[in-house]
Amino acid sequence: MTQLSVRLVPVDGLTLVVALTGELDHTTRPVLSSILDPIPRSPLMHVLVAAADLWFCDPNGLERLTLTHRALRAKGGHLAVAEARPPLRRLIALMGEQAAVPVHATMAEALAAAHVDAYRLPTPARRHLPSLRGIQPTPRHAR
Repeated sequence: MTQLSVRLVPVDGLTLVVALTGELDHTTRPVLSSILDPIPRSPLMHVLVAAADLWFCDPNGLERLTLTHRALRAKGGHLAVAEARPPLRRLIALMGEQAAVPVHATMAEALAAAHVDAYRLPTPARRHLPSLRGIQPTPRHAR
């Protein structure tokens, strides 16, 4: 059974990073579709797919990305893939004009192409961990 994990990282009001982990094929395409389908109707203009941990992508998965790219281009934005593994880069190249999804070697390049000047991953909020009271050892003779 194939699995796909999707993590959304908002960059600003116009840009969203979609980090994919696992396999994108006909069985996991609905997972990605549920996230990408509403994006063209939203204020978002740029979607950057972080694909470093995407181990496999078939033409069905690439088609899903392409549909979102075309819809965003129609309103002046784009979808781009960053840090793609060689098989995905090859698939995009083989699809040629059918895919036409921009590919960037690094996320920094993809962010620059989306006109994001500076971006830092949000730092996680500090969590309060409970403190344990010290437990006094019981003297041996008191047992």
